[in-house]
Amino acid sequence: MSGGGIGHSGPKKSLDFELNLTSMIDLLSTCTCFLLISAVWVQMGTVEIKQSHGTEAAATSKESLDLDLVYKNPSELLINVKKNGKIIKGIDVKAETNEAMLTKLNETIANQVLNKNNSTKKIQIAVATVTPKIGVNYGQLVSALDVLRKNQIVNIGVLTAKGQ
Repeated sequence: MSGGGIGHSGPKKSLDFELNLTSMIDLLSTCTCFLLISAVWVQMGTVEIKQSHGTEAAATSKESLDLDLVYKNPSELLINVKKNGKIIKGIDVKAETNEAMLTKLNETIANQVLNKNNSTKKIQIAVATVTPKIGVNYGQLVSALDVLRKNQIVNIGVLTAKGQ
């Protein structure tokens, strides 16, 4: 007997109740199906890059340089080539459209930074960082990362410039 005890008088209340779990099971099975189907699309949008600082990826030879890409605005970019933390070369890249900016950035990195045309003095970039400003959209940032990857620069970091 449930709810009854010695010394209690009066009507006894039943503690049994029914809980319909059918709708909850339907909801959980729907969520499970959705998550299993949508998990396929997660891997398609990834960009494989190594972390620039804090891992063994940054440990390279002493002859290599660092590269900083700093957006001044969405149509203007400053490329700083650094050695031991000091800027040794600064190059401005300006263009009207994003496609022209990416083409000019690719040519500048290949010819002026990495010296791909000069077979005797090729430069190795150890770490590259990209610093966007307000107004630079995510697509422009990822496109700049793609240009760096196209030039065999894989130790890439993205910095945030607070207040810029």
